[in-house]
Amino acid sequence: MHEPIRQGLEEFLAGRHAPAPAPADQENFQRHLASCPECRDQVEAMRLHQSMLRELSAPESLDPAPGFYARVLERIEAQAAASSFWSIFLEPSFGRRLLYASLVLLMVLGTAVWNTPSGPSMDATNPVHIMASADLPAATGEDPGRDRAVVLTNLVSHSEDGGVQSLPVSSD
Repeated sequence: MHEPIRQGLEEFLAGRHAPAPAPADQENFQRHLASCPECRDQVEAMRLHQSMLRELSAPESLDPAPGFYARVLERIEAQAAASSFWSIFLEPSFGRRLLYASLVLLMVLGTAVWNTPSGPSMDATNPVHIMASADLPAATGEDPGRDRAVVLTNLVSHSEDGGVQSLPVSSD
């Protein structure tokens, strides 16, 4: 690039935004551009680059449009009002947790049922069985202290082999 073009290039590319160069400098610049194809090509390439850079520049205002914050708050309030207790069950993470908890509960209950003895629940050592099957003196209900003593004595006097030992019942 030649000297007259180097001197006036910035003002030429700035257009109206720069202060106007002196008329003599402007004439020299224009005359040299008209006569020198190399400088003319370089200036055109710079003008093209300048226009591309202007297109890539950010807009003047990056502020949101008027009412943006109000619309965001309205949308948040609408979504909060629309959510109900039952919407929790529609969330995928809650559904997975509920599924896993149900499977664990099913396994625990299955294990409990599997390990439960299948024999009779009323064996000879069960107090209900002792009271129901033996011929023991009855508690009449007239004296609560005596009735309690009779029941306890009946339970204690029952032997392991199924027989009944007779023990005296105290009357106190």
